Amino acid sequence: MPVNGELYMKRRDFIQLSAFAAGIITFPLLHSCSPTEGESAISKPVFLSRLLDANTIRAAGKAYLQKKPRENDDDKLIRLLAGNSSIANAADEKTIHQFLDEKIKHDFETGNTVLVNGWVLAVTEARQCALFSRVHSQDE
Repeated sequence: MPVNGELYMKRRDFIQLSAFAAGIITFPLLHSCSPTEGESAISKPVFLSRLLDANTIRAAGKAYLQKKPRENDDDKLIRLLAGNSSIANAADEKTIHQFLDEKIKHDFETGNTVLVNGWVLAVTEARQCALFSRVHSQDE
């Protein structure tokens, strides 16, 4: 049987995960985030950018990469985000965001999440944060 602190942590993670999943599923995504020049739409965590500022997203991305150092490469992150799809080459940002939204929803539904800086994120979101942090590392 887990110690109370462990049980609390799991309950807290579940509550956070549930809140994020509900928000992602029900919150209509407005297309208000457009990437800067040289930045792909795939690196912009649209939903999180409504909740968090760029520095927090960048910090989450760096923390994720510390957990997953093998993913610390732009091309690898893009391949992981795109999966078996050619979405990374799509010209339409809306199409890219819709693809990623579905992937994030699926991550939450299947428990493919990671705890990063106190946030329960879909692995897809964490990878977007990581790519965002790499693309915007010069902004610091």
